[in-house]
Amino acid sequence: MSFLKKNLLLCIVVALCLVAMGVGVWMTLKERGELESAQRNSASIEAQLRSLLNADPAPTEENLAAAKMNLSEVQEALAQIRAELQSGAVLDISEDGVNVIAGIQQYITKFQRAAASHTNEAGEAFPITTPNNFAFGFEQFIRQADVPDGAAKVARLDKQRQILDYLMTQLMEAEPHSIDAVRREVLESTGERAQRAFTISPNISARVPGAIDTLAFSVTFTGYTDSLRKFLNRLADPDLPIVVRSIEVNRPSVAARESTPTRSRSEPSRNIFDLFGAETDAPAARSSSGAAASDVQKPVIEENVSRFTVILEFIEVILPETHNQEVSDPA
Repeated sequence: MSFLKKNLLLCIVVALCLVAMGVGVWMTLKERGELESAQRNSASIEAQLRSLLNADPAPTEENLAAAKMNLSEVQEALAQIRAELQSGAVLDISEDGVNVIAGIQQYITKFQRAAASHTNEAGEAFPITTPNNFAFGFEQFIRQADVPDGAAKVARLDKQRQILDYLMTQLMEAEPHSIDAVRREVLESTGERAQRAFTISPNISARVPGAIDTLAFSVTFTGYTDSLRKFLNRLADPDLPIVVRSIEVNRPSVAARESTPTRSRSEPSRNIFDLFGAETDAPAARSSSGAAASDVQKPVIEENVSRFTVILEFIEVILPETHNQEVSDPA
């Protein structure tokens, strides 16, 4: 203690020097740690930069310009696809429930009369058979006229009516023998009725949530194959964006009728009168079993009325409008 008292100033100076040395050591260690961390970050950034430069495509100005051009081409292709899918007549959809239900009632009456008074291409009466009280897809509205709740349901119901009006018109022009069933997706009902309603399998549907909406229908009719071909050909016209998803054919057993006796084409004529189809009393013409063998019963196969079930989809694009976005150039 006497030493400290005698050399107080010296002790203070030494203590200050020790404190300064400690602070210096601490700051040195801290700066060293920060330097090592900065070096590691720099090495990581350099590695990322090398990886980007070696990438394909590399983020260069040339590749950026190519990306802009590619984006413009993709947007043009999307616009073209949208235009093709939305081509044809534009449906004027109503959200007025009373008018929509009245339109459905008129639709039912219209095609009931059209089926009963249908004529073929020759102008002859050719009524199309339908079940009793057939409503062409709107059976629940044939006796009651309940307006669905919600403007969206009313609008979709009106859209279905207009699409079915088009489909039934094309089908009757194809001259089927009968229209047995017309089914649609029941969107205005819930519960048991909705569960029993027709739904299209996701495996064949073009429906994509948030991108493509569809309305599916099923039409069952009978007729010759020519009726099916005419119906499909008429749907191929771009009046409405309707796509055929599946066709089911139920053919009855093919019937064959016996024709009048005809001579086999492979067998040569046995007498000169046969060349003219004339009767003869010549013994050679009527003799033996050779003549009997030449007269064969050839079955004539006739096309029968078949039952067709066609599933169709109305395609509607719901993607938001695409606007060109400028990509800023790097500084």
